[in-house]
Amino acid sequence: MNPIRMKKLESEIIRLISSAILEGKVKDPRVFLPSFHRIEISEDLRYAKVYFTALCNNNERKKLTQGLVSCAGFLSSLVGKNLHLHTNPKFSFVWDNNYIKSLEVNRLIDESAPKTLFEELHPDAADEDTTDMDEEEDSSQKDKEVE
Repeated sequence: MNPIRMKKLESEIIRLISSAILEGKVKDPRVFLPSFHRIEISEDLRYAKVYFTALCNNNERKKLTQGLVSCAGFLSSLVGKNLHLHTNPKFSFVWDNNYIKSLEVNRLIDESAPKTLFEELHPDAADEDTTDMDEEEDSSQKDKEVE
């Protein structure tokens, strides 16, 4: 299949699955606002592996995965009806550890950003600016109270 068409199909499937969950079409209470990041579809469109994450602990993650697996058939038929596909893809849902790791790497990169020359020469300047602004606000409020 054409790679451009495949990318469009992947994004449309993610959009349909997300909107079905947000609109309440999925009645399973274990499915609570997952975030879908990417999808891998086989060339013959029979299988689709959907990668997701959510803000939850391990126990809730297991319940969410079970809920998504249980409603996979419904989501498959929904996608097939809306996209008019010849074959409905069989969904498998996978927790996306790579996305979590990429967020951690981005955080580490942001923390290790080099300081500017001004920050190196005046390490306390940023703290002084905020205290100066607080003092100015306090004095202006006192002036208003006096008037």
